[in-house]
Amino acid sequence: MITDLNLLRVFYHVAKTEQISKAAEILNVSQPAISQQIKSLEDQIGFKLFSRSKKGVKLTQEAEEIFAYCKNIFAQVESINHTLQNISSLDTGTLRIGASDTICKYYLIDKLKTFEELYPKIRYRVTNCTTTESLTLLKNNDVDIAFVHTPVTNQNFTFRPCLTLEDYFVCSKDFDCSQIKELSDLTKYRTLLLEKSSHSRKSLDSNLLRYNVELRPKFELASLDLLIEFAKKNMGIICVSKQYIKTELEVQELKIIPLKEKLDLRSISLAFDNNTISHAAKRFMEIL
Repeated sequence: MITDLNLLRVFYHVAKTEQISKAAEILNVSQPAISQQIKSLEDQIGFKLFSRSKKGVKLTQEAEEIFAYCKNIFAQVESINHTLQNISSLDTGTLRIGASDTICKYYLIDKLKTFEELYPKIRYRVTNCTTTESLTLLKNNDVDIAFVHTPVTNQNFTFRPCLTLEDYFVCSKDFDCSQIKELSDLTKYRTLLLEKSSHSRKSLDSNLLRYNVELRPKFELASLDLLIEFAKKNMGIICVSKQYIKTELEVQELKIIPLKEKLDLRSISLAFDNNTISHAAKRFMEIL
């Protein structure tokens, strides 16, 4: 019985090169050490492995079958090493991300473009879902990392803030908001908000509750992009992060309503589990 697999490696390289000197060079050991290990393997199996000649060594008939097995074994080992090297250098692999449509559009897409240019062989699977759903995917190890709106009441993951969000109430340039001075004044006007199930809406409702204000929106929408389009059509007041309407503010399609109270700052944060994060995800985090 063979008790030292390293002896098989020595045998494999001697058989492959038919030269003890070449095998010693490949394995970075001395020729006497190679000869000694071959002798040890022969003692264990009970028969000769090589016949010697002036040109080198040749496999005995009994050793041919062993060499056939060794070729398969070490071909797989080389394949594993090649795969590990590719993963380490990001020449292969898949990066799985959970993020909402809003985060993808306004933050993540530029980061992915940069990473893809650096590592063009990496594949991507981006699951578009809410903050709550993204964290569930992360918990179930269905994604490597998640980009979510924070703060959230979850202690299971590490959260790394990526972008600070400033929420404001905004309206069309044609909307007369001159009489709106405080949050409570908003109750007299038509408002359009995201659905109650969204993290952004929950955060807003919590903010308003501190000021004893409750809004009853005319429209509740699932899409922030639709909400912005409705506001641009002068259909009411919306609450949105300033970072998401830079263009609309610059071209004056929308305007911020100046209010006495300030809403709490939020963030887009990267959520991950240190125990399960992939190599590709770690490298992606480094460029953020």
